[in-house]
Amino acid sequence: MDSNGKDPMKLINDFFVSRPKNTLLGSIDDYFKQSFAPKGFQVMTEETDAAFVVKAELPGIEKEDIKLEILGEDLIITVKSAKNEKKNGKQSIPIPSSAVKRNLKANYRNGVLKITIPKKASTKIEID
Repeated sequence: MDSNGKDPMKLINDFFVSRPKNTLLGSIDDYFKQSFAPKGFQVMTEETDAAFVVKAELPGIEKEDIKLEILGEDLIITVKSAKNEKKNGKQSIPIPSSAVKRNLKANYRNGVLKITIPKKASTKIEID
């Protein structure tokens, strides 16, 4: 209790309970109430000696519902399906500078989208 007979912890609690929701603290509360579960689809990347490989698991998606594009330094995978809306989404994958943005190959089989991005040939320098 403070000198005027009020419990400081109750005052603090009352302040936070009664504060307007359009404040910064309200925005933060709302942000953390949302779900952080992954939405749409997952993308895995791996690197081989010759290429970068991107794989996305898209079971139940038709090939026609998948759109691939390169935008700047990113590969964009967009899925828009009326049949399987839970898988709808967009993923942006940065393309490494050692990749060749031409001659990409993509195939879609058994619900797995596989994109192969070839690497630039490196020049080895022999040391005498």
